[in-house]
Amino acid sequence: MPSSGPGLLSSLGLGVGRALLGRKFGAGMEEMKRAQWLSPEELRARTEGHLGTLLERAARHVPFYREVYGDLGLAPGALRRIEDLRRLPVVDKAVYRSRPEGAFLAEDLGEHRRLRYTTSGSTGEPFPFHLDRQAMPLVFASHLYYDDCFGIGPFDRCVRIMAPPADEPPFPPGTPWSFRVKQRVSSRLQSMHERMTLRRFSMFDVTPESVERIHDEIERFRADYVMGYTSTLAMMGDELARRGRTLSRTLKGVITIAENLTEDRKKAIRGFFRAPIVNRYGQREFKYWCAQSCEESCDRFHVNTELVVWEVVRDDGEPCRPGEVGRVVLTNLHNHVMPFVRYDTKDLAALSDEPCPCGRGFPVVERLQGRSQELFTSPSGRMVSPVALGQYLFVTLGWVDVVRTYQLVQEAPDAARLKVVPVAAFDDEARERLRLDMRELLGEDVRVRVERVDEIPLERSGKRPVIKKEAPA
Repeated sequence: MPSSGPGLLSSLGLGVGRALLGRKFGAGMEEMKRAQWLSPEELRARTEGHLGTLLERAARHVPFYREVYGDLGLAPGALRRIEDLRRLPVVDKAVYRSRPEGAFLAEDLGEHRRLRYTTSGSTGEPFPFHLDRQAMPLVFASHLYYDDCFGIGPFDRCVRIMAPPADEPPFPPGTPWSFRVKQRVSSRLQSMHERMTLRRFSMFDVTPESVERIHDEIERFRADYVMGYTSTLAMMGDELARRGRTLSRTLKGVITIAENLTEDRKKAIRGFFRAPIVNRYGQREFKYWCAQSCEESCDRFHVNTELVVWEVVRDDGEPCRPGEVGRVVLTNLHNHVMPFVRYDTKDLAALSDEPCPCGRGFPVVERLQGRSQELFTSPSGRMVSPVALGQYLFVTLGWVDVVRTYQLVQEAPDAARLKVVPVAAFDDEARERLRLDMRELLGEDVRVRVERVDEIPLERSGKRPVIKKEAPA
């Protein structure tokens, strides 16, 4: 059944959001709550309405897709259905990096509509991209919608253990005055809200010694829920349980993101936090989470078809049958500035053709794989995942303009080698700065060296792990 209506504070928060972010925020929130109970046929019709608009605009105004449509002999409005997507190429980071950035940007939208970000680099190849400022109200609405599914309100208190937030890009010259004012007021209100409802910890600082401090803040702040990277929360759960610590209040949920929820991680998180696991899936390139686990099971995800088209394809590009594992290919329905159409996430999953017991009409994903790469573990117990490594280097420190491809090799418990394929010049000064940055991340008890290489070859499996452990000689 749909969740009950929000309380007084929640209503106030939603009212502020509507007043500040406009009709798109309020409509997006209500539409997602309504759409989740629609039939698959009704959901498809809604999705294809957004998709037709996105594809026609891309064909007219984005050089890359104008060229693709021309090569296929297609008129800009020719493709409108989900099945039509198969006529377009699957693209990945290598495609985006192979051409000038402008080839993928809409020529008819002003520069002030662009929000420039960088991927975390968890696949080993970071790249810069742009989001559409116009879609940000829908991003915020999707977050509140997902929280609402588990009874979490906008004024519930959260302890968040993630990468430090990146600074918002500055406004480009020529940005309309009204747009600047609206964005600045929005940022100020968001800061006020976070001071009331949020306590942050950097996942880069989480060690077996620091978990006591985080535990004490969860207690002192009387947190309603905790959010963090899956491996970080699992490590915390194991360590705090080993130390005999407990929580005095029952949490509404533990939100796990960015990494695969393996059985051992699930056991560690449930064993300590003793709260429902809310498992979310998303892409930094899309900004919002586009799938969320159901109350029925944290191993199955509902795809939000208000936000994306989700395909599962074989290596030859043909669609997989229900239950067949294939590559996850996503289309962002709301980024008109830099359309991500048939974007290869490099993750693996299977779509189910069985309806979910919860009654929601959103499609169900099962056996989501591909995000449980090896962790780097230091002698002192510090754990670094591929996602955390990429966030640190490319989002927090901005190495994306220097490093094209990379791999962290753990040669011994206290020794690591970072292999780097540089974008351009990479002198001794840059090498030493990068070495010191890696030493800061991995800990003083790890010897680090940085090695420039021409390429990092794929493994026999066809993959290039971001973190690799060398077998002892």
